[in-house]
Amino acid sequence: MSEAQPSILGISFDGLAVSGIINEFLNVADVVRPDLRVLLDLGYDITLGRTPELGSIYFPPWVNLIRSIGDSHPQGYVPQLVRDVMTCVIRGTPVAEAKEFADVRSRLVAALLETFQRQNVRLLVVENGTLPDNPLFTEALYLAIGEYGTRQGLGKYVLWRDHDLMWSTEPHFFGSYPYPGVRKPAANPHIHYAVATEWMRLRMRAWAPSAEYHVFPNRFFRPSSRKACARLRSVYGIPRNAFLIARCTRVVPQKCIERDLRLIEKVQRRLVAAGDRRKIFVFVTGPVKEDPQEFQRLVAIGRKLSVSDQIIWGDGLLPFNPALIGESDRAHFSVYDLLSEADLSSFLTCYDYEGFGNPPGESMAMGVPYISTTYELYHEVYGSKGAIAPLWPINRLSTPVDPIPEWFADWTLRVLTDTDYRAQISERNLEICERFYSLSALERQMGDLFDAPPAL
Repeated sequence: MSEAQPSILGISFDGLAVSGIINEFLNVADVVRPDLRVLLDLGYDITLGRTPELGSIYFPPWVNLIRSIGDSHPQGYVPQLVRDVMTCVIRGTPVAEAKEFADVRSRLVAALLETFQRQNVRLLVVENGTLPDNPLFTEALYLAIGEYGTRQGLGKYVLWRDHDLMWSTEPHFFGSYPYPGVRKPAANPHIHYAVATEWMRLRMRAWAPSAEYHVFPNRFFRPSSRKACARLRSVYGIPRNAFLIARCTRVVPQKCIERDLRLIEKVQRRLVAAGDRRKIFVFVTGPVKEDPQEFQRLVAIGRKLSVSDQIIWGDGLLPFNPALIGESDRAHFSVYDLLSEADLSSFLTCYDYEGFGNPPGESMAMGVPYISTTYELYHEVYGSKGAIAPLWPINRLSTPVDPIPEWFADWTLRVLTDTDYRAQISERNLEICERFYSLSALERQMGDLFDAPPAL
């Protein structure tokens, strides 16, 4: 047994330092960190150069970044090998049946076991491990989990949480359904499997029925001693008396940002007709280089609608989580900072792309009203909980160029301008957020699930 203080170790398959997935690990870690050291592997050794190494600049001091396979790669573990494994899996052959990869897999298992032992891991959180971005690492991790759990006499000490699944991303990337080369979750004495919604749970059960799946929704409300930066409006030239709508999203076609541009033009005309001279600004948070063609298309639409000067392209704000540390300058504002100065949050997304839909929950946690489309999972995640918001009804055939309902524009204007109405909505939504999407709700769920580890 290691003499190190017991730890929680997070392993992310995304290879990103700032993402919604990392936010969710930080939430779990914050619940258990009074008793467990917090270790996090961002997954750069899993993505093998496909993502930038941003390091620990944005993390709170209680997070220690480590590499779960040590400071050097095992012999033979190189990007080309991982690509070969991926090709094998897409063709329908599981890693466990491909003998040509057995030696490297064994070395990965040994490296993982050495880290688990040295760090005295008592709670392991695997993020997006079922996605076969690196199926060799997934296979090694399963083997290491089993051996370490048996050695240490541990029960279910692993939370294996899949945020993105084959049927909610690009299914062609993984071969053909039912993806015979992908290792399916199966009943395991050491693993609790989790997904973000009931919609995902039902699909996981249909695909891999031998495992039990828990629904772990994303969490937003958390006590925070961090004060939001109050300089965002001044830095971006947004007047204090202007209306500010936060559009927290990537700049890609699936997010339907065109709807926001058309909406502010319509609502702005209503505002002018009412004798109100204030302008409405929309702040889009995502990087503009992810899809240059879509960005240029949106810029052109803004010019055509004569609202170009009312659109702010944030080009990559940090995620919402207030535990992330950002500097108070233009390069490091976060969604948390933006929402602290926003009057409204918008989520006019498409019907069938969202796996959960964080922006409404983030705005609820900050006491900011929101508007949204009725995307496929909206009712399960927010509507069924009683959240209140102007909703633009859409379906699978809806497009961003569909006419804006007149009543939706009227309702949006009321939420922007009616102070008492805004306060009622914010109070109601905050109650819902605290009940379902808070750290205290997460702590209760973790306590129910992990009754053996000393920290829980």
